[in-house]
Amino acid sequence: MKIFDDVKAFIADKSARAAAKKTLSIMLLLFCVCCVKLCAEDTSPAEAQVMREKFVAESKKYVGSPYVYGAVGPDSFDCSGLVYYTAKQSIQKQLPRTAKALYNYCRIVPDKDKEIGDLLFFKTNDTAPITHVGIYIGNNQFISAISDGPNTGVIISSLKQDYWKPKYVACGQFLKSGKKAGSDSDDFEEEDFVDSDSKSVAKSGSSKKKSGSNVKFNGSSFYAPEGEGLDVLVADASLFADWSLISPNSFMFQFRGIDLQTHVRYTKWILEPGIGLGFRFNVGMGVFQMPILFTATINDYVRFYAGPVISFGNARMMVTGEDAKPSFFPGIIGISLTTPSLDIAKVKAQIVQDISYTVFNKPDNSALSFTNSISAGLVFFTGIRVTLGIGSLFK
Repeated sequence: MKIFDDVKAFIADKSARAAAKKTLSIMLLLFCVCCVKLCAEDTSPAEAQVMREKFVAESKKYVGSPYVYGAVGPDSFDCSGLVYYTAKQSIQKQLPRTAKALYNYCRIVPDKDKEIGDLLFFKTNDTAPITHVGIYIGNNQFISAISDGPNTGVIISSLKQDYWKPKYVACGQFLKSGKKAGSDSDDFEEEDFVDSDSKSVAKSGSSKKKSGSNVKFNGSSFYAPEGEGLDVLVADASLFADWSLISPNSFMFQFRGIDLQTHVRYTKWILEPGIGLGFRFNVGMGVFQMPILFTATINDYVRFYAGPVISFGNARMMVTGEDAKPSFFPGIIGISLTTPSLDIAKVKAQIVQDISYTVFNKPDNSALSFTNSISAGLVFFTGIRVTLGIGSLFK
């Protein structure tokens, strides 16, 4: 019976390893597809202008529709719901759902560079830094869904109106510029509309940052030289204390070591692809490891990752002291969950809870028992992540 049980355990472990390898391969394939798409994405100014015009034309169809909080059309809208629905219907672009998320998603540009189809952001009350968004349609006019005032619903307003002038914050682009090189900008007197209480607006003509574009990231201003494209790249570093709860013969808290991760991601898509490198001092197993992480981040709060692991030293099982061999591939798979950020100057800090599984085998490369495999590989990382826009390095 013991032989039969050992055979069943071996089959189960082999199946688990095959499933882990298949999952890791799929994630790496998806990452490569994202990278190919990123490299191939090159919209000409003419194509971008057509998309902008379609976006604006679609928004005009809904003028007169009623305002309903949380509505995303087609019969009623709130301000961000109008932008979300119009972009999806006209140019098949899926945007974030709230005004603040749209603000973080867009590339913030100097007001002199605004174009039709850009998004205009406002602070209409003290509940948040950004509380309203509209679609710029030219001649200092914009379309938005208004919740109160003499006129409500989807209406056309002017930036020169006394109500909107002090509430204006910034102009954001989610589409590539439709202007040809050397073309004139739309007439706009920036100094008339900058919110003097906001530190987030790039004041072209009154600052040495004139050559850069201002990118908001959860309340911090990042600048990048025009044409560099660095404003869509965000770097972060995470420092963790590693721990686990399962040992080969008990259920108990165990300190596993210290982990440092560095990471860069592309932020213009809802599923943000990225790549990172970890430095793990695995005290519990007596080995130093360097995971190479291929990642996908969602809404800045959830990150999935997988990749190979480079290991140095001879690993030992905790408690029993048996030898173990780290696997290069499949190496690691996991998920990170983060809290909302705390903005500090130009960076933001988040608390992170990370759950990962790293593959270990027996010295002869055969599979560990299920209990030993979980004991060796399932680790929790609790720590802090600090994020910085790469464009800000060129401030």
